[in-house]
Amino acid sequence: MPEEPPTGGTGAAARRGAEGAEPGVSRGVALALSGGAARGMAHIGVLKALEEAGVPLKLVAGTSYGAIIAALYALSGSALEVERVTRSQDVAEIWRQGFDFGLHRGAMINGRRLMEWLDRKFFLGATFADTEVPLALACTDLETRTLATLTSGSIAQAVRASCALPGIFAPVEWEGRTLIDGGFLAPVPFPALQGAPEAVHVGVQAGVDVRRSRLVRSIRRFNVSGAGRAFRRRAERAEGTGVISQALRGFSISLSSYSRGLRVPSDARLIRVDPAIAWWDFHRSPGAIAAGQRAMLQLLAEPGFLQRVMSPGPERRPSVP
Repeated sequence: MPEEPPTGGTGAAARRGAEGAEPGVSRGVALALSGGAARGMAHIGVLKALEEAGVPLKLVAGTSYGAIIAALYALSGSALEVERVTRSQDVAEIWRQGFDFGLHRGAMINGRRLMEWLDRKFFLGATFADTEVPLALACTDLETRTLATLTSGSIAQAVRASCALPGIFAPVEWEGRTLIDGGFLAPVPFPALQGAPEAVHVGVQAGVDVRRSRLVRSIRRFNVSGAGRAFRRRAERAEGTGVISQALRGFSISLSSYSRGLRVPSDARLIRVDPAIAWWDFHRSPGAIAAGQRAMLQLLAEPGFLQRVMSPGPERRPSVP
């Protein structure tokens, strides 16, 4: 049975804060969602808490699994609808429908068939222009090693690019750029929120806590070892668009990401959610959703936070970068 969402307490405090806010067009929140696969279901709880408190969402951004949640929410404008869609989906069906051979592109899965299936079933051919809430999806440019924020074109193709894990999913060609998972440069894509400067920026980290992961500690030790440094030097010298060169650069970017800390802008807030489930535990998603809801309600209950969010701001639809 699904877990009941938290009631009373911080939720009641959030509603009282919203009722006491100044009249006018609210600043609202611009939300940046991390990856995390099943752990990323916590993002739905965050969205539910914001809706319960009556907080307007000015822009939603995401990377990796957060890109999927962000896209579904931007199109529907309803956290309950996103919960219904994601919880009713059979994960095995995704693999049955979406697996296509990708070794010729340097990965196990090409990803085109999965993208087409997602587009038919969930996104229905939608573009960024079709959203109810402004949307921005973060990717990593494989050639320049910089963050690419996608704000136009096919949502399904953009989600595919934002979820392209090196070695698992093939890179995606997008307007002359080669893109992979944006979480390697921005685990929580705060830079993608630049299109809503008046809003209060909030990031949600639901992925594995790298500060406590033994796997991450092992990767960091490899990065500073002689073998690790030699591998990254070779990958950085790899040129061209060939499969081997792209794979080397992708793995190098992936390894380097574990040695970087999470950057939080000084004027933004970060919510860390630990759903206490593994990345593959989609059958335990109700617990992740409830954890995300509790975390957002706690932030909304902080003195002055909701008043800041609900204070008047310029009445305009934010432009996305």
